[in-house]
Amino acid sequence: MSKYASILFTPNEYHSIGPFRFPIYKDLTPGESKGIEEITRKQSKTTFKSIKLAQQIAKDKEITTKEAIDLMGSIGDDDKENLALDYAEQLEQLQGDNVGAVEQQCEFVTLVMRYRGEAKLKKSWDKLSDWSMDDTEAMPTKLLEEVFQFILWERDGWPEVGKPEEDQALLPPQTIS
Repeated sequence: MSKYASILFTPNEYHSIGPFRFPIYKDLTPGESKGIEEITRKQSKTTFKSIKLAQQIAKDKEITTKEAIDLMGSIGDDDKENLALDYAEQLEQLQGDNVGAVEQQCEFVTLVMRYRGEAKLKKSWDKLSDWSMDDTEAMPTKLLEEVFQFILWERDGWPEVGKPEEDQALLPPQTIS
């Protein structure tokens, strides 16, 4: 975050997750939003490539695009094996370009850890601006999921306290001021 962030963002409260704390802004910063857009753009490009390949398969096999998409998704069928032989290079390219849900989650968490994450490394809370993907990949899965949930709350809005009990699992843990 910029050296001027402290005058732009002065949080009154923090959200604690494990050994970390995050300032609550009830919104994403423009840098966080831009980073998230870049991450999701990768997946969108792969989706468009998949649709283009499905259209090519549909044309070549004289089937509908939906049937081609279903064919691309069916695993273990003889048709799938033939499809893999006929379009091996394109399918391999798509597989290499594909961004999985966990990979995307790790990228989001890494981004927000760099922008907002703080940890008490000595006696004071220090920013984690040098946080890396390796650091994120070393996190326990539960901790990763909790930080990702924080990102969603900041982006989409925080759940209201006092909702019916079935929604209690979605409520944030206590925040600190």
